[in-house]
Amino acid sequence: MSITLTRNDYLTIAGSLMVAVGAFMPMINIAGLNEVSYADASSPEVYLLVAFALAASLLIFLSKRGLSIVGGVGAWLVLLWPVISNMGGGGDDGGLLGKVTDAVADPLTKVTQKIFSNVLDFEIGGYVFLIGMLLVLSASIMNFMASRKA
Repeated sequence: MSITLTRNDYLTIAGSLMVAVGAFMPMINIAGLNEVSYADASSPEVYLLVAFALAASLLIFLSKRGLSIVGGVGAWLVLLWPVISNMGGGGDDGGLLGKVTDAVADPLTKVTQKIFSNVLDFEIGGYVFLIGMLLVLSASIMNFMASRKA
């Protein structure tokens, strides 16, 4: 069985690999004290995100190019889940004391929430991760559109 790869396939594979590597590379430097990777900031979710990104490439090799969009969109949903789950407001945030307690209890959660607001402060891992995420999504959408035309 021979698989012919297209430009979109190569972009999806490159993006998947960039996500898998970039998620574990130093992403942001916190106040010059410590470099934090996405894996440090959101440990259990990073494996699901990487699995979705790599699934987009795996589906290409299984001749299911149109389904690679599931991997690309799934990776973005995992990445943006903290933002999506907090939309809609409602509920009590605990006031100022609750916010201070939350910030002290889990400072890495704050890093995860602000990861894309500090793009200019990224280390090399942040750029690799972000470019990989954009490549996986855009190339998997292009693969999906190409499979619909065929």
